Amino acid sequence: PLILVFARIHSSCYHPQVYCSNTSSLDTLLLRIAMPHQHNVSYMVNMKGGKGGAGGLGGQQGGAGGLGEGPVLHIESANVHVQGGAEINIRHRDVILNWLSPINFFLRQADISQMRAKGTGEWLLANPVFKNWESGSGSTLWCSGIPGAGKTVLASMVVDHLHAAFRNNKDIGVACIYLNHKEAGQQPPPKLLAGLWRQLVLDRDIGSTAENLYKQHRDKGTVPSLEEVVNVLHSSLKEFSKVFVIVDAMDEYPNEAPTFQREILLQHLAEMGSNVNLMITSRPNISPESGPSFSNLETLDIQAAPEDIQAYINGQIKLSPRLSRHVQRQLKLQEDIHSKISSKSVDGMFLLAKLHIDSLSTKNTIREVREALNALPGSLDGSYEVAIQRIDAQSDADRKTAHSTITWVANAKRPLTVEELQVALAVKPGMRKVDEEEDLTDIEIILSVCAGLVIVDKESSVVRFVHYTTQEYLDKIQAEKFPGAQTEITRTLLTVLAFDGFPDLSWKSWNLPPLVNYSQYCLAHAAGQPEVQLRENLLEFLGRSFQWKETMNPSKYPWEWKWDSLPWIYADWPSQASALWIAAAANLVDSVKWLLEGAAWPQHSANQAICVASYYGHTEIVCIFLNKGANINAAGGFYGGALQAAAAEGHTAIVAALLEKGANVNAAGERYGSALQAAAAGGHTETVATLLKKGADVNAAGERYGSALQLAAAPGHTETVAALLEKGANVNAAGERYGSALQAAAAGGHTEIVAALLEKGADVNAAGERYGSALQAAAARGHTEIVAALLEKGANVNAAGEEGESALQLAAARGHTETVAALLEKGADVNAAGGRYGSALQLAAARGHTESVAALLEKSANINAAGGEGESALQLAAARGHTETVAALLEKSADINAAGGRDGSALQAAAARGHTETVVALLEKGADINAAVGFFGNALQLAAAPGHTEIVAALLEKGADVNAAGGLYGGALQAAARGGHTEIVAALLAKGADINAAGELYGGALQVAAAQGHTEIVAALLQKGADINAAGGEHGSALQAAAAGGHTEIVVTLLEKGAPVNAAGGEHGSALQAAAAGGHTEIVATLLQKGANINAAGGKYGTALEIASKYGHNTIVTMLGGRPGFQSQWENQRDLTVKFYIDPSYTPLSGVGYFL
Repeated sequence: PLILVFARIHSSCYHPQVYCSNTSSLDTLLLRIAMPHQHNVSYMVNMKGGKGGAGGLGGQQGGAGGLGEGPVLHIESANVHVQGGAEINIRHRDVILNWLSPINFFLRQADISQMRAKGTGEWLLANPVFKNWESGSGSTLWCSGIPGAGKTVLASMVVDHLHAAFRNNKDIGVACIYLNHKEAGQQPPPKLLAGLWRQLVLDRDIGSTAENLYKQHRDKGTVPSLEEVVNVLHSSLKEFSKVFVIVDAMDEYPNEAPTFQREILLQHLAEMGSNVNLMITSRPNISPESGPSFSNLETLDIQAAPEDIQAYINGQIKLSPRLSRHVQRQLKLQEDIHSKISSKSVDGMFLLAKLHIDSLSTKNTIREVREALNALPGSLDGSYEVAIQRIDAQSDADRKTAHSTITWVANAKRPLTVEELQVALAVKPGMRKVDEEEDLTDIEIILSVCAGLVIVDKESSVVRFVHYTTQEYLDKIQAEKFPGAQTEITRTLLTVLAFDGFPDLSWKSWNLPPLVNYSQYCLAHAAGQPEVQLRENLLEFLGRSFQWKETMNPSKYPWEWKWDSLPWIYADWPSQASALWIAAAANLVDSVKWLLEGAAWPQHSANQAICVASYYGHTEIVCIFLNKGANINAAGGFYGGALQAAAAEGHTAIVAALLEKGANVNAAGERYGSALQAAAAGGHTETVATLLKKGADVNAAGERYGSALQLAAAPGHTETVAALLEKGANVNAAGERYGSALQAAAAGGHTEIVAALLEKGADVNAAGERYGSALQAAAARGHTEIVAALLEKGANVNAAGEEGESALQLAAARGHTETVAALLEKGADVNAAGGRYGSALQLAAARGHTESVAALLEKSANINAAGGEGESALQLAAARGHTETVAALLEKSADINAAGGRDGSALQAAAARGHTETVVALLEKGADINAAVGFFGNALQLAAAPGHTEIVAALLEKGADVNAAGGLYGGALQAAARGGHTEIVAALLAKGADINAAGELYGGALQVAAAQGHTEIVAALLQKGADINAAGGEHGSALQAAAAGGHTEIVVTLLEKGAPVNAAGGEHGSALQAAAAGGHTEIVATLLQKGANINAAGGKYGTALEIASKYGHNTIVTMLGGRPGFQSQWENQRDLTVKFYIDPSYTPLSGVGYFL
């Protein structure tokens, strides 16, 4: 399918040996191929390709139609035109997409789609429960199934089905999440939810919420919080009438303390909105009743239908060369295979059927197949045991390869790529490098010796076990079967990290050596037994690991393939991290003990080490340092001290141990302030209680965030807020970032906390810098319930914030119609003006929130009021192409010809920005087509300048004055000529545009086209009789304009058409003087050849020689007769590096002679 084209190209851009400056631009660019349901998108892309096979795309080695060597795609720049006509630069869009959402599920979807046997799974689409879910709104379908029943493949099928069913409906979105136990560390809830957002905005404007969030964090170098990601997602969900979200393998997502990731994810999935249809697959051990309350919940058991098992078996037999030959020789064998496997497949498990087929596929004779059929195990564990027996029965070389492969795949901290696995298997102790031609095992050989337990996702080149249950089985037998797994992996990674020339600062993300990126997990594998067995090698690496951190996480170069795991991304790395610090950060208990016993460490090293150990919750290591007398109150670094670091992450046991040893409970740190504030910010209620019990100051305030109460209220930690209030926290304390706790809670939409604070006497009208009042904060984010509660408590409905905007204006600006209605009902001033745009009506119109506009008009908003920049609501809506809003305003008698602001009238504003539909609507309602208010002239000129061809045609058809003069450009013809819009120039001339009309700044169309180098337009104008000698504008004639701009071809054309070579005028004087000023050597020679007067004076700067001397154009000075040492009358105006003089004996050569 075409989606595989997308996936294959996309995967090449993440390949270590491929450079693609805009990988996520492929999401946008290639989705049109992969998923044709996405629509209304056109692209302009500048691309470079590498070498490929016949029909190849460039990238990896490939045969005919495959991928070739070299970079696949280098997308330097692109513009994406999305719904509504908006144009977004791909570079900027991609920066935001990758920053907010690095997770991309397209490749996984493509891989799983390939796995589905044709014709299987149709029972699910026909099921009444599924159909009701698909046709309903705001419903949840929870699909439970035993391991191996095909849940993931069915989820992929549903995604494909929904994409196909709604490909022509732009109001319906489809997004998916594939959970994987191996990738849980790289898939926290914020990244998963952001991944949904990324899919939904693929062919849409990313929205102001995401844009503003990026700007807010960009300069600080911070990442968005869960709350902020949720707000971005919700802002996109509201753009659809219905959204389908499919989440696979919820049972594989962890839910251990202290993160409780599954619980958090489920809660936010359940709160996505009434327009979201949610489908979740899971094993039966995860029950929907044990989590949050899902709306319209239906459950469905996933169990492979007998006919699906039959189809799957037939497909697998065809894929096996041996089995297919056996079946051809004895047709009854296929019937017996079906019968035996179906009876052994435990209520229809595809996985067990696959394992049985894999076992049968190794048999050389029909008799061996029948014997194996009779001995088929009836359980998964039994089938896995048979597979391990088959592995162990191989030759020594094959068995070792299989054992090493299983060791790596089972214990890898993230899925390995094929290339990484090949290198891992090739590395031997003491190696200094890997020879890719001689040392690597072919992936087909690797897979063949693993008895079907290991597979490769073809599109992503990721190596996986055949199923999650494979991992579970191997975990059970690892201690007995693979006891040295961690040591083997650690030894390999330490060997790689000691290769000749490593680390190399010249590496770039597109040629990073294989396995170097994965080697970041070396210390994670080393903890425990490998520390003892590999001590010498490990300590050697610890001693130089700071070099690796600098190489793989450079501050100056944002490489794609960073070391992005702990401890390499710790926020407060010391300037020169010691081996002791790194061992403590990585929880290498034995290494820390050995290092402390083996040498005397400076006190500051131990202090830094106990801080990082406290932050990561390494209790045993913290206790080691405490017993060694580390200074637990040493201050410094990102968090302040060990106590703040432990509190920030909720490590209550470490907090208690530090306090027991005398840690200062109220010591202040850099980021949060005290330990209490750090714990409150994370919602660690137990830690908060421990600190309060030990005398922590409940009202201590930090410079950045304020008190613990504010820090807990902002992200919505209800229990923590309650604990702090119970201990007497000042409910009205003000902080720099959040203002009061009430403002912070109101902004976050935390209704329960708002109620608790109000009950404790919070000042409902307190104002702060970031949010304004609590009412403004809640209104801006559409938290209507909180708005009502605040108004009920006496909030000032018309209070204006720092930028002059009231709660009503803030709600209207973001289209929160329900909140707008609540505020108006409570007496909000509908015409209050302030801020950049003015009133609530203008703000709503500017953003295209038609429903809010209607609500405001119903309450007698002044429809023609002019805002801060002099623009009415109609002008603001027209300028942004909100045609529906424009229509609503016109229906309520908005002044269609009101003028003001930068563009003038609504028609001019719409024309300038290319909103064709809006222009047509305004013309139909009688807008003055020739109104010329503002800086740029009338609508025709405004449309012609940027090249809006359709709008120019519409205006001309409606009788626009083609020769209207004025504005910046002079006329529409000059505007189009300056922009190089040949088609518009032709259209204007066909309608009788005066070809020689001159404007004050640029002159006529010929002059401005010549100045900008638009050769084709110059030729067209000359052909239509443009006056070649017309003078005017800053340059003078067309010849002088072309000479000044360095446009040789146009200069030659004009001279051939009879332009006088010595005509004077404009800023420089003659064409020769203009060319000399710009350093255009070739044009100077051409003009000299045509008899230009070398001594012509005039203009601002003197003769051509004097001008060339002034600007240091040495070659031109020589051409014109200069010699080193010449000083012109302009010498004092410019400090030249080289001086010139005139040699009295020197005779200038002619232009021709000079070049001969």
